[in-house]
Amino acid sequence: MKIRPASGARAARDIDMVPMINFAFLLLIFVILSGVIAAPDLLPVQPPRSAAQAALDPTPDTVVVDASGRIAFDGAVIEPDELLRRAQVWASTAGDRALIVKADAGADAQRVVVVLEVLRAAGVARASLMTVQRGR
Repeated sequence: MKIRPASGARAARDIDMVPMINFAFLLLIFVILSGVIAAPDLLPVQPPRSAAQAALDPTPDTVVVDASGRIAFDGAVIEPDELLRRAQVWASTAGDRALIVKADAGADAQRVVVVLEVLRAAGVARASLMTVQRGR
């Protein structure tokens, strides 16, 4: 039996595109799922480094203090005097949740202490300062 190779026109029609389309969709799904699924901070911060290894709640409520001292809380950049009122509202509905203070390593330490004191005065039962483990 003699088998002849397919002609050029017929060979082009016989190329199955389904595997290539499947591969493209798999790549698309991989890119979508491997992306970071978290809301970005309202203010850019670089947390200070720490030797502690305690892990925090992965989805905490955060107060962000950037290097220039601006404060962001509850989805908005706020003035320092507004923090007390918003923290009181948050504390009244928080239950056992912790509030994380995410301060830039270059932020004024006194400003961060004032933020922590305001949170305490507002009735926030659990507040932690976020740091990044050394070496990371």
